[in-house]
Parts: sequence; C-alpha cells; structure tokens
Amino acid sequence: MDTNPTSGSNGSAKSLTSRQLIIYAAFTMPVTILAIPLTVYLPPLYGELGIDLALMGLILLVARFSDVITDPIIGITSDKTLTPIGRRKPWVLAGALPLMAMTYLLLVPPDDAGVAYFVMCVVITYLVMTTIQIPYVSWGAELSGNYNERSSITSTREMFVYMGYLGLFLTMGIAENAFGKGLRDQLFYVAIGVCCITPILAILTTTMVPESKIPVERIQRFSLQQYKDGLRFMMKNGPFLRILIGLTGTIIGTSIDSVVSYFFCQHVLLSESSYNWALIGMMVAAMVSLPGWLKLSKKIGKHKTFVGAIFWYVCCAMLMPLLYFMPSDAAGTGFIVLQTIKGVCAGAIGAMATSMAADAIDIDTLRSGEPRTAFYFSVWGSAQKTAAAFASFIGLTAISLFGFDPTLEPGLTPSEGGNTDFALLGIVLLYTIIPCCFYLATLPWVWSYTLNEERQERMRARLERKLSMEII
Repeated sequence: MDTNPTSGSNGSAKSLTSRQLIIYAAFTMPVTILAIPLTVYLPPLYGELGIDLALMGLILLVARFSDVITDPIIGITSDKTLTPIGRRKPWVLAGALPLMAMTYLLLVPPDDAGVAYFVMCVVITYLVMTTIQIPYVSWGAELSGNYNERSSITSTREMFVYMGYLGLFLTMGIAENAFGKGLRDQLFYVAIGVCCITPILAILTTTMVPESKIPVERIQRFSLQQYKDGLRFMMKNGPFLRILIGLTGTIIGTSIDSVVSYFFCQHVLLSESSYNWALIGMMVAAMVSLPGWLKLSKKIGKHKTFVGAIFWYVCCAMLMPLLYFMPSDAAGTGFIVLQTIKGVCAGAIGAMATSMAADAIDIDTLRSGEPRTAFYFSVWGSAQKTAAAFASFIGLTAISLFGFDPTLEPGLTPSEGGNTDFALLGIVLLYTIIPCCFYLATLPWVWSYTLNEERQERMRARLERKLSMEII
C-alpha cells in the first residue's frame, strides 16, 4: 500500500517542521475570524437596521440547529473522500471562495437589509464555515499521534485564532480612532482583509502541509449502519464525552459573555471607545500566554491545565461588576486591564480541549478500526455551534426581557429616554455571574477525564502497530 511520503514506518505522521506547523495553523485566521462578529457585532450592526434583538437570537439559534444535520454529513463525507491530494485538502480549497463571498455579504449588508437577508446570510455562512472547519480541524488531529505534539499543534492554531482576532480589532480600532469610522465602515475593512488573505493561505496550506494517508481498505462505502455504529462507539467513549460536555459549558458561558460585552462597555461603563482596545489586549494576552499553558500541560496534564484556565476566567469575570462604581474614564481603563488579564486563559481552553478530543478519538479508531476523525469533530463542532447559538438566544432574549433597548442613548436616565437601572443590571448579570455559572458547571466533567499521557501513549502504540500491519 502506498503511503504518504511524510509517514513513518509505523504509519504515523512524522513530526511537522516549524514552517509546516505555522502554515497549517495560519489558515485558521480567515476560517474563525467570523466567530467574533457573529456573536459580538451582528446584534448592534443589524439592530441599527431595525431587526429585533430577540428575533436575531432566535434566528441564530434555529440556523445553528441545522448543523445537527449538516455537520455529520460533511464529517462522514470528508472521512470517505478519496482524491489524489487527500481527504481534507479538497474541502479547504473548495470552501475558500464561498467563505470570502459570505464574509463580505454578512459584514457589509445593504441599507435596506431586512430579516430575510439576515437569515440567508447567517444560514449560508454557517454552512460554508462548517464545510471548511470540520475537515481542517480533523486534518490537524491526524497530523500527529504524540500526546504533547498534539497540544503544540492545537496551541499554535489557537495562537493564530487570536492573531486573526487581533487583526480584526486592530483594523476596527484604527478605523474608529484614526479615521472616525463607525461600526459599519469598520466591518467593511475587516471583510476586505478576509477576502485578501483567504486565497493566499488556502493555497499555501494545501501545497506545503502534508496530510497523513491511511490504507484505502479502511475507507468503506458509507451506509446508515456505519453512521449508527459511529454514534454507538461515540456514546461509549467516556473521555470524549467528558471533554465535549466540558467545552460546551465554557462555550455557552463565553457566548453569553460575548453577546452582551459590547453593551456592557457602551451602556454600563459609558466607555464605548475602550471596547476594541480591551479586546486587543485580550488577544495579545491569549497569544503570549499560550506557550506557558502548553508547558504547564506537559507537567500536570491537559485536563488539569483546562481546569486551571476555567478558574482563571471565573476570577477575572467576577471582578468586572466593580467597574460600575468607577468614573467612566477609570472604568474604561479598568475594563481594558481586566479584559487583558482575562485573556490569559482564553487560548488554553480551546487548545487543551481539542488536543484531548484528538486523543479520545484514538480510542474509537483502535476499537472499531474505522477512520472517522471528521465524524467525531462534526459532532464536536455542531455541539459547540449549537451551544453558542443557544447562548446567543439566551443572552439576547434575556436582555430584552430586562427591558434593554440598544437604540437608546447611553448615559441617559429613564426620565431622559435612557435605559432603566433594571435593564443595566441585566447586562451586568449576563456579562459576569451567569457565564461563570456555566464555566463552573463543567469542572466535575473535566476533572474526571482519565486519558492521561501514559495511557494515551500505550493506546497509540497499539494503534500504530495495528496500522503498520495493515500497510504491510
């Protein structure tokens, strides 16, 4: 059986070079850069066009529910794809152009854009992101079977996630402060930037990064029974379920946090100009701190590092309400400082969770003999996206129930036509206390994750011996 030239004698991929790792990880920037606008900027952007916040939350939730159907289909199809350039690369190449188009349409809506336009853009954007993300993340999980190298791959990818976010916020911050541009113009520049870097990174990634091959005999024709078997093995995969539940809880908390964060800064702290710079500080902190979290994970294990990151987030979030009692200038500075400190843990959560998921998927591969990494990550992705949409629905609906109106002038009293104290209290609760509750609820699940380095190495050795025999 012909194998990939980057595969070792035991069938596992050799260690990536630094250049290959950086090129692979860099492609995540245009793929994930839409995550921030979808949760942070779409409500104020389309709210200004007259679309109700609660309705937007409902649309985002319903659109994400479609991923429960489309994600497994894309995952299974990617697992079954057989082309001369691999199973994952065709999806990356094919999705680049639609990603560019939908980024522009979503972030640069016409003045008369209504509910129908919003629904169309959100649904298609979610589908395009899925067709790229699932094969791309699966590709990363298959680049190495080594316990710590997997964490290096996911950590480097997370660094580029936040580098993309940093570019987004710098673009918006410069447009606002240097040129006096509003939100709509800021997002126009972001969309142009994404359209410029996407084709370059797609070509570099697919031509310069290897993709590990597996014996063709293991790629069976899809059947409904295979789908059922995949779900059955997944439901018995305890480590995978635990980390999936753990990450989903943090996604809900983070998404509620994100969907009201702009309103918290604008209406509660009366320091809208501090928002983009606070997020820039958060992105820089996330990138700078990731090597430290990676080093810590090698000493104490991935799941304990994940737990440490959760506690870090909760401690920072619980300090945010104190800013309400400060003057607006001091509150803005304090928001930048606290948001930067909170960002220290942001990258570690995603990096450790995805690395642990890749380890857990090996359990299925060893037991079933089926190469279904993308199927697992389709469930992984749909759970995260559904959780994020559910959280956006909770957040946007809750602030509406509190009586918050984003069109009212910040700083005005109710008698002057501003939001009530009760509405502002709702923003504070949804930005701090409620997200922390979801974060803390994940701890029992993550702490009891049992797939440590020693067990993973033994399991991986068995898997690679089995694969070597099949290749021979």
